[in-house]
Order: sequence, then structure tokens, then C-alpha cells
Amino acid sequence: MNGKTAFVLLSGVLSGSLCACVQPPDAAAPAAPPPPPVAAAAPGAAPAPVVEPPPSDRWVSIQGATCERLLELSPDDRAAASLFYTGYQAARFGSRAINVAAIPDAEAWAESYCAEHPGRPAVEAFRQAYRQTLRR
Repeated sequence: MNGKTAFVLLSGVLSGSLCACVQPPDAAAPAAPPPPPVAAAAPGAAPAPVVEPPPSDRWVSIQGATCERLLELSPDDRAAASLFYTGYQAARFGSRAINVAAIPDAEAWAESYCAEHPGRPAVEAFRQAYRQTLRR
């Protein structure tokens, strides 16, 4: 019976010590101070750029996109499209390797072609560029 009494007393002491650790919030404690006011933007400061979400479910015809539309793209989008079309042509030609150092030359060749032939398909520009610069 001493074992049972010791267990009950020990569990009571432990639960009492756990309860003593958690203190209820003081009702008379002052509230947190309000955040400092936001200073007005400096007169010459540019507004933060607005980030637009990427378009969803936008389909582009691989063989129907024109050179004119390619040249209208932003530099980042044009670079992405150029890499896509270079890889597309590599696959069409059955290439198993590509000279990475020649990719900028192929892109420049395709952009030059597109500037001369804006109504032609962009895929044609990259086909010609691939044949001229990457396929050797």
C-alpha cells in the first residue's frame, strides 16, 4: 500500500508543479503598444513594381507563332522562347548532343532572320539557325 500512496502523492506533486509553471495572463497588464506609423514615401521614390500572376492555360502554336510576335516579346521571354525552339529543333533533327557555346550564335541568327522576315513562322527561323550554327 505504501507504493500506491507514494504514486498518488508523487503524481499530485508533479501535476501541481506543472500547473505552477503555467501562469494565467495578468488582466491588469497593459496592451501592446500600437505599431509606429508608416512614413509617407519620399517624393522621388518610385512605386513598387506590380507583379502579375503568370497566365494560366495559355496555348501557343509552336509552328504558328510568327517572327513578328517573337520579336515583340520581352528580352526574358524571347530568351526562353529561343531556348525552347533550339531544343525543339535539336529534337527534330535527332541530335543527341548540342554545342552550348553556339546557342547565342543560333539565337542571333534566328533574330536576324525574324527581323528580315517578320511574317514567317518563328519555328522556321530556328530551323534555319540550327542548320547554320549548331548542326555540324
